[in-house]
This record gives sequence, structure tokens and C-alpha cells, in this order.
Amino acid sequence: DGLAHQHLQQAMLRRRLPNLQRMLDCGDFVLSPWLCGLPSSTPAAQAGIMFGDNDNIPAFRWYDKALDKSIVCKLPGTISLLQESAASENPGLLQGGSSYVNFYDAGASSSLFTVSALHPRRLLDGVRAAGLLALFLLNPVRTLRILYLAVKEYFTDALQRWSSRLKGQSYLPVLGTFPFLRVLSQIVLREIETFAVLVDIYRGSPAIYATYFGYDEIAHHFGVRTRAAYQALQDIDRCIGQIDHLSQVGLSRPYTLCVLSDHGLTASVPFAERYHQSLGQYIQAQVGECVQLVEHADGEREPLFQAQYLLQELEALEDSLGPLAAKVARRIRRL
Repeated sequence: DGLAHQHLQQAMLRRRLPNLQRMLDCGDFVLSPWLCGLPSSTPAAQAGIMFGDNDNIPAFRWYDKALDKSIVCKLPGTISLLQESAASENPGLLQGGSSYVNFYDAGASSSLFTVSALHPRRLLDGVRAAGLLALFLLNPVRTLRILYLAVKEYFTDALQRWSSRLKGQSYLPVLGTFPFLRVLSQIVLREIETFAVLVDIYRGSPAIYATYFGYDEIAHHFGVRTRAAYQALQDIDRCIGQIDHLSQVGLSRPYTLCVLSDHGLTASVPFAERYHQSLGQYIQAQVGECVQLVEHADGEREPLFQAQYLLQELEALEDSLGPLAAKVARRIRRL
């Protein structure tokens, strides 16, 4: 999510992407730029990729005059309406497949952390939950790695923010909850979706689409060429390497692996940071008192939706466990 062609090349020159470099060197993959069109944002790009149609998505946020309301593409209700409109002409790319950490499910029968799937068939439901749990328990190294990476990410976030403050660079303030939300998005979600993709390859799912949005999230916070952004790319590269290795084995059916960036990013400075007022406040001052200004900066709550989906998955896991194990899982979920 959000990786521009030139920034990918720069990361390769810095040797941050050893798996992607290996895949290119072996001759089975080629690297090509593409124009995502306007707007250069994930909701529009994914709609075009999954449905072949991204009309009526003029931006990530816009004001709909007919509905007399502000539209924000991070909200599940908005994305569901956009998917219904796009799916009226094309049922979607993922019929009978799996959708992980996307905006749209595109007809997938299994969805996890997908914004449009308000009531998805949960990943850990029923018999499949027992199988996934068994795979986790049989691979304690993966579980221990997640714990190690989570602790590392938490302290890395604090160090990067204080370093940015000391250097006088653009940064977000050190918040009590944000490091935990960063661990959720950068570590937990990334590892869960990678594991789910590996299981789907083993099962022979007809189509799998997974979005790794860690780079986009970090690059927005710290900048596109920072050490934090390159580290996020390196972590994603490791996951892609795991998927590539398993898809080459041919356990169930042949797969074509496409590593695709939905759009790029351009380094910029927020309007409010440079001019000490929001764009809305500036326009209001130029036009006059007849303009009514209503700005919502904190109404998207994407991390809360992610946490809600994760709790739903844990609740589904409880249903497949025995009484004693379910009791332990329930206490963990409530905590």
C-alpha cells in the first residue's frame, strides 16, 4: 500500500528488499511501473483492480452534494455502498476466494479485516478454527516471533518519535495508545494475514488478495525515505518471501503471484503545519462569515474497527474450544 516505483527502486538499492530482489534476479518476475489514475488512493485503485470500475470515487474524502454529507472511505458503510455500485456491473475478482485487510471483499467467501465486509464469515469459525489453532501451536517459533516483534515495534515507535523531535523533523506526538495500535497494525495484522494466505495456498483457494498497509501507515507518519519506512518495507518483503516459497512448492494448485502497489506517495508538509491553520479556516477567512466550517479530524477511527474485527475473531475461536480452553480465551479477549 502506497509504494511508488522510484521508492521501491531506492529500497532495493539500500538492500532492504532481499526477497523481491531475488525474485527479480531469478527471471520469473519483472518490475514495471503503472499509472493508477486519479485519485491516487487505495479505495479507487482497489475498485479498479477488483471490479474494473472506479467511477464515482473522486477522492478519499469528499462532500456529496446530493446526500448533503461528507464521505470518508475508511468507514464500512461508505465502502459497502461503493462496492455495491461497482459490483452491479462485475461480481468481483475474488469469487469463492479470500480477502485479507482490503477495502472490498470482491465476492470472496472468506474475509478478514476487510472494510466492506460488515458481517463476514469469520476466519476462525468452526472446524477451520481448530486447524488454524493447531498450526499455530505446532509452530511455536511463529508465535514467539510475533511476541518479539510486538515488543520491538512498541519501543521502536517511541525511539523514532523522540529522535524526530530531537532532530526537529515532522512527527506525531507520543501518545499513550498509538504505539499499541501500531503494534496491532504493523505486527499482529501482518502476521495473521500472512499466515492466513499460507493456509489458503495449502488449501487451494481459487483467488487470494491481501493488502500490506504498514509502509503506507509509517510513511505518512515519518516520511517516505525514512529508516522507519524502509524497515516497514523490509518486514513486508519477508512476508512476501514466505508466500513466494510456498506458492512455488505446488502443494494444491499452480498459483500466479502478483506483487502490486496500488498507488504511490509524495513527500509533503501538512497545510496546518506550514500555515498554522487548516485549509478550511483559510478559505473561511478569505470568503467571509457566510461560509459555515465543519471539520472532522478524528471521526474515522480505523484502528478501532481493526480492534473490533480482531475481537470478533477471538470470540469465534472460543466457540470451537473446549470449556476450559474457551474460558481462558474469553478472559484474554475481555482483557
